[in-house]
Parts: sequence; C-alpha cells; structure tokens
Amino acid sequence: MKIEIRLFATLASYASHGEMDADACLSFDGPATIRDAVQRLGVPEQEIKLVFLNGVGVSLDSSLKDKDRVGIFPPIGGG
Repeated sequence: MKIEIRLFATLASYASHGEMDADACLSFDGPATIRDAVQRLGVPEQEIKLVFLNGVGVSLDSSLKDKDRVGIFPPIGGG
C-alpha cells in the first residue's frame, strides 16, 4: 500500500525522512493507521493539531488504504 503524506508549516522538515519517495509517499506492507505513518516519520504527536484523510478531518487512529492522501498540520497562530 502506498499513501501520500503532506506535512505543513513547522512539520515540513519531517518530510525529508528517508522512507518517503520523491512523490511524498510512504509504502506499507500491511494494514496501517495515520499514527503508524507519523511514527515512521518521527513526527512528535504533540506537535500535530489537524489531520486530514482525503480532505476530511480524522484522528491519528484512522485506517489507511492504498492511494490515500494525508495532510498533517501543526497548531498555527494568526493575527
């Protein structure tokens, strides 16, 4: 299974992890959750505020399937 992961703002530095391919994708041999992907990339969970799966807000425990798109955002302040 191959999923696309986009890390935004301060989390973008974790996207350079060696397991991600040039298309920002991670591969899994079996069942996986978003939490599994986050752990593989070394993103600290306390730095995550919002998670989207195929454009819908979800939790880290959401199951993944082939070709899913995941977006992960940190808390962002504004003015």
